Amino acid sequence: MNNPSSQAERPASQDLKSLMLPELKQLIADMKEPEYRAGQIASWVFGKGVESIDQMTNLSKTLRTELHKHAHISQLHLTHQSKSRRSPTTKFLFELEDGQTVETVLIGGSQRNTICISTQVGCAIGCRFCASGLAGLVRNMTTSEIVDQVIQVRRIFGERRPINNVVIMGMGEPLANYNNVMQAVRIINASWGLGIGARKITLSTSGLVPKIYELAKEHLQFELSVSLHAADDKTRSLIVPINKRYPIKALMQACVDYVTTTNRIITFEYVLLQGVNDRFTDVKNLGALLRNMKYKLNIIPYNPVKGLPFETPNERRQTAFIEALHSAGIKVTVRRERGRDINAACGQLRLEREQATG
Repeated sequence: MNNPSSQAERPASQDLKSLMLPELKQLIADMKEPEYRAGQIASWVFGKGVESIDQMTNLSKTLRTELHKHAHISQLHLTHQSKSRRSPTTKFLFELEDGQTVETVLIGGSQRNTICISTQVGCAIGCRFCASGLAGLVRNMTTSEIVDQVIQVRRIFGERRPINNVVIMGMGEPLANYNNVMQAVRIINASWGLGIGARKITLSTSGLVPKIYELAKEHLQFELSVSLHAADDKTRSLIVPINKRYPIKALMQACVDYVTTTNRIITFEYVLLQGVNDRFTDVKNLGALLRNMKYKLNIIPYNPVKGLPFETPNERRQTAFIEALHSAGIKVTVRRERGRDINAACGQLRLEREQATG
């Protein structure tokens, strides 16, 4: 996706963390500076994560003064950090420049680390088991706010915990903030940006069907994850209300189109809720739904949220359900619980902090 912007369309002060390299080059050209300066700026902003234009010491003082007139570097402010005692999981609460807060989670050990980033303040989708949308949607996050989550966590851990995987499945529905998310993904992936391989980036959606078709046309090589959670419309509409607008048949048609167009496998996420979607009839429905699809099914035992009516199936029931899936020939992986002791599920920490401050 191209994002052309003329000088007249650009705001007076641009956020450098939101700009692609061609846009940086245009900014530099408008200032009558040589093109290579754009690469230097990108290296400072994305490679070194500087907090100020004044820290770009290989730019002349005159150029830095001029750059201040046209651009700035925004910053997320870390307000809370929690480390799990049970797993290598760390959760961060960042404050945005307007005072809103979002969550970011780092999962993994010394070599393999996955960062889960947010794309919206709150969420409008309203999945019944999720804390992110309990207070509704406040606003979309900007491209720079999305990208800066990775930059800030990199700054905190450095080479001790190098980030080599990005999952865009924190707070919010990424495809409802399509343009900003696509710009952020390109910056995260670019060699001049954060340099994380496309196949190490996973984008999640609850099922915005028109946007899945649009995404397929981007021909990007990152992974797509779809929050399925049920294989029949009655159950899915109960826990994922957007299913009433885009029912399973329409969703699966979009997924088939995506797989055909991109030749990529889709991962279907399935949060396991006791007595809701952990029945043997659900196994049968999943088998019929996923037949002839290129997919992976990722089973996620529910991470309980205070105040919500759902529970996690016990170990025996989880095992029986997963064994039944295997017996039905369904390709399945299981994401085991991480970070329950630090409220690592989406939106929990933000909700807890908002309730505490009244």
